[in-house]
Amino acid sequence: MVSWLRPTAASGLSAALTCPTTELPPYQQDHALAAFEQGDWLAELELLQLANALQRTAITRGGYDGHSFDLMFAIADVLESDHGWSFEQSDAWLERMGLWEEEF
Repeated sequence: MVSWLRPTAASGLSAALTCPTTELPPYQQDHALAAFEQGDWLAELELLQLANALQRTAITRGGYDGHSFDLMFAIADVLESDHGWSFEQSDAWLERMGLWEEEF
């Protein structure tokens, strides 16, 4: 009897795993969208936390080193391209983070 159930259960499981999102009930589609948005927000938060750590290091060292300076610009670029920030918003953020105070 167990051998009869295994193929049936396995085929049902593989069908459930390959089910496209469009066939999900509306409440599950809403949940999938919310989970996707949450992941996007968490990714943005991780970038901002990295930038905050870079800023704290720069403050203790008296300024950004070349690598940290470039990394801050890369973070601003990702915030623009992947998270919908405008150029003006990222430029103002870089100013608040102290990048325009650097002397070259």
